[in-house]
Amino acid sequence: MALFKRPLRYAAWLLLPLCILAIVALWRPDVLRSSHVDVPPPMLSEQQERPTTWATPLDAGFRLYALSPSLYRSALPQTDDLAQLHQRGIRTVINLHQQSDALWLGDDAIRRIHIPLRGDRVTDTQVISVLRAIRAGEQQGGVLVHCKHGQNRTGLISAMYRIVYDGWSREQAMAEMLEGGFGTAERMDDAVGYMNRVDVGAVKQAIEAGECSTNPLSWCRLTSLFLSQDEPLAALVHSRSKTVATP
Repeated sequence: MALFKRPLRYAAWLLLPLCILAIVALWRPDVLRSSHVDVPPPMLSEQQERPTTWATPLDAGFRLYALSPSLYRSALPQTDDLAQLHQRGIRTVINLHQQSDALWLGDDAIRRIHIPLRGDRVTDTQVISVLRAIRAGEQQGGVLVHCKHGQNRTGLISAMYRIVYDGWSREQAMAEMLEGGFGTAERMDDAVGYMNRVDVGAVKQAIEAGECSTNPLSWCRLTSLFLSQDEPLAALVHSRSKTVATP
């Protein structure tokens, strides 16, 4: 009997890494995706003018652009930029940078939403969360989305907004992202990598269905399923989640 226990023990140890890998593949499929960054060739030639449908440059000082009358993108603003934000009717600022906006925005009347992203590990769940925050903010007025430099993370979110809500193709959105004057492709390699591998159809379907993620085993889905069974706990979590957005 002892002769059979040792091979079974070895087999168990060999299967353990495979089981862990399978769990990671289901829970965080983005971890296993290729990190290859395939930068598409330029869409515009040197003789072509910038398309009028691309984001309109407004202030080179902090890379402020208008994607639409209600949506703007930029690098990290400063206190001196507040007057311009008010003038343009911006009522919500969505910060993708790790650092809080409290240093420059303070107790201003503009609503703050902080959804920090790390460029090299952005997930569909995070993108869906930011896109929903943008659409909700647009119901109240202008929305500004920014990171630190207004290139990588802001470029990724802007491109996904173009695809999901403006009906652009992946190629059109990436062309604006890379050739719109926001920075060089080298500064946006994480955004390009995500745009190469994202399942656009799955993101659109998740948003239309009111889902928080494209992954059936995502933490937000599992949490939502658990909380749906406990209404008092769900109400408590919902009330605490409001602290993310500062009026």
